[in-house]
Amino acid sequence: MSEYRLEKIEKEVGLFLVDGVVLEGVVFLSSFAYGHSGRQTLLELLREVERFLPFRDRSGTLRLINREAISHVRHTPMTRPEPDPLGEEARARLVFFGGETLEGTIVLEVPEGKNRLKDFLNSAPAFFPLTAGNTHYVINSRQIHQVIPL
Repeated sequence: MSEYRLEKIEKEVGLFLVDGVVLEGVVFLSSFAYGHSGRQTLLELLREVERFLPFRDRSGTLRLINREAISHVRHTPMTRPEPDPLGEEARARLVFFGGETLEGTIVLEVPEGKNRLKDFLNSAPAFFPLTAGNTHYVINSRQIHQVIPL
């Protein structure tokens, strides 16, 4: 590691883009998180303010992906358990622009008394987690056409 670069951790993901393209490869997590001890999470990476995200596909090509072009990201959770988010769970079907759908569970991280799915969607950061069985996603709320509570 040089004095100007931080070590990065490769995280395998499937990026689903708004045009229907699916890219398989890795994103690069920081070894150090800004708000807690330990390494950066995928959710923290996606919530960064920089517009472009470095991504290396399986052929080895490095690409810079515009975060707004990502509808959702499929990933495997870290082997070291992350703390469970506090909040009620809500099941929903998400319909993305272009017609793709996902069904799963969202943890509503909102203040007590504002625990409706609508409250969460209107106040959540652009990216939020969704679990569908054993498959884990991070969703870009800006690319959702409609949400159907289940």
